[in-house]
Amino acid sequence: MAPETTRALQPATLVADHPVAHQAVDLDGLVGDGPFSYCRGKLLSSPPQTGIVIPCRDLCDRAIFDEIIGRYAQKFPGSDRRAIVSMWTLYYFSMLTIAPSLHMFVHRIGLPLEIDRLSLVCNEHTGEPEAFVMSERPDVTTDPADELHRLMRRHAEPVIAAIAANAGVAPKLLWNNVAAYLSWILKELAHRHEPGLVEGGLALLEEAVWPCGGRNPMLGMIRIARQQCGLEFARRKVCCLRYNLPGVGGCGEACPLPEGRH
Repeated sequence: MAPETTRALQPATLVADHPVAHQAVDLDGLVGDGPFSYCRGKLLSSPPQTGIVIPCRDLCDRAIFDEIIGRYAQKFPGSDRRAIVSMWTLYYFSMLTIAPSLHMFVHRIGLPLEIDRLSLVCNEHTGEPEAFVMSERPDVTTDPADELHRLMRRHAEPVIAAIAANAGVAPKLLWNNVAAYLSWILKELAHRHEPGLVEGGLALLEEAVWPCGGRNPMLGMIRIARQQCGLEFARRKVCCLRYNLPGVGGCGEACPLPEGRH
């Protein structure tokens, strides 16, 4: 690996070329100890004392991405690399969608989550995504759906294109990974608050065209199926391949493949 790539992945080093935000909003304080307490510690205003911190845009660099995935792949020696990459992105996209959606739709906070304004914290041993570091402070928003749309266009879209190109994983699999978490958190927020709160967010999953005029890559990725007893449940359109990894359970009924439901 090139020397500069090695330096970029040194533990407890922030490689971003922008200042770290002085967070005016206490995001973790807003989350508290309630039902979404697992969102605490996912959106940081300064880098932690441990871990590898790299600008998210550097994940588009194949050498840097391969280094991170190489660390993560040590957990699954000899396994399908596509499944390894997909599993890694499940961590990444859960962080990119769950806590941000809570803050956007419930707390009406706009977050600097574009790929050029965010850095990723990875476990220095396993390479697992652990948190994001924001380069600018959060602000008030009156249009959470617009915030979410910007997150999809200016972060999810470029990072998915890069990972798909560099790792040989289908873009639709990665978009389904995004859609699975986004659909879940929006419906959870609707259940715990009120459905109208997230209507604009759900439209980004369910409408064929996004507000920008572009095709919606998440359209139809989450389907409602029905068990024999009549109970409805959400099922993915594209399998995430996690069932191919030793020690990792399948997705149950959410998986579109019978072998992935165990």
